[in-house]
Amino acid sequence: MSSTRIDKAIILAAGMGKRIAGEGSNIPKPLLPLDDSGKLTFVDWHLRSLAAHGAKEIYLVGSKATFGTKVAAMENVPATWIMNDFPGDVSGSGHSTHLAFTSEHNILDGKSRVVLMDADVVYDPSLFGDLAAKGGRSKTLVCGAFRETDEEVMVFGDERGTPRMHGKGLLNTPLVRGLTCMGEATGLLLLEPEDHAFWLAASAWCMKFSTAKTRTEHEDITGRLMAAGALDAVVFDDDARCMECDTPDEYVVVRREMVPRWRDKLP
Repeated sequence: MSSTRIDKAIILAAGMGKRIAGEGSNIPKPLLPLDDSGKLTFVDWHLRSLAAHGAKEIYLVGSKATFGTKVAAMENVPATWIMNDFPGDVSGSGHSTHLAFTSEHNILDGKSRVVLMDADVVYDPSLFGDLAAKGGRSKTLVCGAFRETDEEVMVFGDERGTPRMHGKGLLNTPLVRGLTCMGEATGLLLLEPEDHAFWLAASAWCMKFSTAKTRTEHEDITGRLMAAGALDAVVFDDDARCMECDTPDEYVVVRREMVPRWRDKLP
């Protein structure tokens, strides 16, 4: 079997994306169109890319606004929705991740290579191959070309190139003394089967002991593995291969430049 295979995937698709479409929009960010065909949303892009790299089980964690939606790609790529019904007034991607990990579907079965990803990242589909090409420990995909900004999650590694910390606003602070900025986190992770118990424990710890704010971010779960030195980084240097979409300007760039550039690579 190909060394670049992916067995399962979790797509965090509960975001509303009001910053992109505006307060008056009723289209959640994962379901926004990436072209004018009516058949290519963020979710469609991900489903087609993951299936091409071998994913047989794909799970979408949704909100009331996204849960159960059928997109065009599902005609060929089946996917299962998981509802983020975390109790309380505030929820986020950390809760979505925990709910997927602990769902009845036994996604982290100790046997499967599982991708965990945000729905609002658009990327060159071949990046999945880069992420999965090397075995061993779980991995985070990092873009080595980055701007000095407090808006993005940066990854910091030790002298051996092991990621040890990530977060916003850490650049040029004493909090990362002795560490090197490896680049910007892309939101794409590969959870190797040998580490599934670690991921489950980290998720449970965050839900119980993290502050209310940090437990709403799935980066807090990844941070537990980084703190233990139990995660590897796959770094690429071309920032034209991946783009997170948070603002109206970024959405325009994704549709006008990124999608046409990568469409031929999309299965």
